[in-house]
Amino acid sequence: MNLFENMLGGDESLFLESMALDVDYTPPVIKHREGEQGHIASCLKPLFSKRSGKNLIITGVPGIGKTLATKHLLEELKDQTNDIKTIFINCWKKDTPFKIIAEMCQQLGFKFIAGRNTDELTKEVIKILNKGACVIVLDEADKIEDQHIFYSILEEIFTKCLICITNDGDWLSKLDQRVRSRMLAEIVQFKAYNYEEIKSILQERVNYAFVPGVFDTDAFNLIVDKCSEIGDVRSGLFLLKNAGEEAEGKSKRKITIEEAKIAIEKLVEFQRKSTSQLGEEEELILNLVKNNSGKTSSKMHEIYAVNGGKLAYTTFQRKLKSLEKGKFVTLNKVNVGKGMTTSVNYGGPDNEKTLGDYI
Repeated sequence: MNLFENMLGGDESLFLESMALDVDYTPPVIKHREGEQGHIASCLKPLFSKRSGKNLIITGVPGIGKTLATKHLLEELKDQTNDIKTIFINCWKKDTPFKIIAEMCQQLGFKFIAGRNTDELTKEVIKILNKGACVIVLDEADKIEDQHIFYSILEEIFTKCLICITNDGDWLSKLDQRVRSRMLAEIVQFKAYNYEEIKSILQERVNYAFVPGVFDTDAFNLIVDKCSEIGDVRSGLFLLKNAGEEAEGKSKRKITIEEAKIAIEKLVEFQRKSTSQLGEEEELILNLVKNNSGKTSSKMHEIYAVNGGKLAYTTFQRKLKSLEKGKFVTLNKVNVGKGMTTSVNYGGPDNEKTLGDYI
């Protein structure tokens, strides 16, 4: 019996193209989103005639293809014409007017940013974009701190389509009335994938990513079951990749149910340990939010101070944003009288941390 018969050679791999399992990978066709993409495309169509398209708000739970489908559509638009400029901004990373405008400058090729303020850069962006038509996509738009940026886009850019992507189905109602009246946005609701859709999406990625026949059927089905339970396709991609890496690390020629179970355990263990990695202040704040979920950030800071917290309000806010980034809390902008405030809620979107958030 040859003990090395079922082991990979030093120059062999189970993977054909591991990038196909990355969250940012865009497959040639976005499966099960043809209807949504077709509708979005129809809203962009007037731009080809130098008329503004419909502004859109794309909503739905995390990990169901909102960003991917929109990015894919922008790539097709670029292939179709050079006359329509496209801008895509992740507002989780670029959450202030200056950061957003600076990123626009970067994407438009305007390099003279140093020493310029937001208003100066905004004028440069408007000047460039008003030479033709444009599509501006703001992903995670609910993370934008200052709604003034919407005024600049909606009022001063002439031929455009603004697309805002958010997991928050109530986000439009939380916008300032003046922004809502100018935006006149249509809601595009992405529904969650069903079991068969998740299975076909993950099977397609397996076909792209792995050598044919290396993924055991039982192992694949276990991952599909777990991904369907979570409801976030990104978690399925993570599990496929981790199971493959686990098997390859053992020099195995097949990815079995054993590797699939190990990949799932890693995600569960990561989730369990995540809160233990917080600092003392973050733990204190998180516990207070847990017991006072739904309070405003200013009221939460008062509770924090009563319980011995020493951080100033601005530092406290930064801690809240850090907790939100880790999906421990959710911060929602709400209208109060003539102004806006922030409500602090325990848990991530849908009040739970999904495993897909750790990818």
